[in-house]
Amino acid sequence: MSQALRQALYMARSALACASRECLTNPAASAVQLEPRALTRLLSFRGFRQQSWAAQSAAAAPTGQQQTAPPPPSPWTPTRELKKRKILPKRMQHLLTTLEAERESEMAAELRRPVFGPGDVIELRLSVPENKRRVTVFKGICIARRNRSVRTTFTLRNIYGASGGIERTFPLYSPHITEMKVLSSRKVRRAKLYYLRQRTAKELRT
Repeated sequence: MSQALRQALYMARSALACASRECLTNPAASAVQLEPRALTRLLSFRGFRQQSWAAQSAAAAPTGQQQTAPPPPSPWTPTRELKKRKILPKRMQHLLTTLEAERESEMAAELRRPVFGPGDVIELRLSVPENKRRVTVFKGICIARRNRSVRTTFTLRNIYGASGGIERTFPLYSPHITEMKVLSSRKVRRAKLYYLRQRTAKELRT
């Protein structure tokens, strides 16, 4: 036992003995009222803080604002569709599909892309980050569209003079597309118009 603890126990015994002696002579008085200095010296040795029980309880009790604050929402609420999938890859695929659908709806409401399909003539205004964010215009006929949620892409093809046929593939929800217009629509029978690559420039130029 350390010397400081022995000294504290000795002081505690002395304080209790003195308090009991005073209580016998004056029963109306309490030990805490009679010996405040002895108890203060008892609590002032190394290892204890001089703090009242009322202050400690006030610090431990939560405030009214903390009691009325609502609990934070759970990060994910399980549903029947989630419980059906016991295998981890299937469950994670279900979660990713749900999150991608939510993100796609948010981006569609924010960017407001027009409805188009293969065979439509589309004009894009693009912000080029490599060229100091200058705006360039690209126009062509849509020969393919691949629907992959937020990763949806489409391909435009056009003929530019001696350069010949140029095809470019763009993400539908790309932030570099500042403006998108559908100039004309054509009724086609196929989803992929790759046969237009064999057509002449006069038939394909837009």
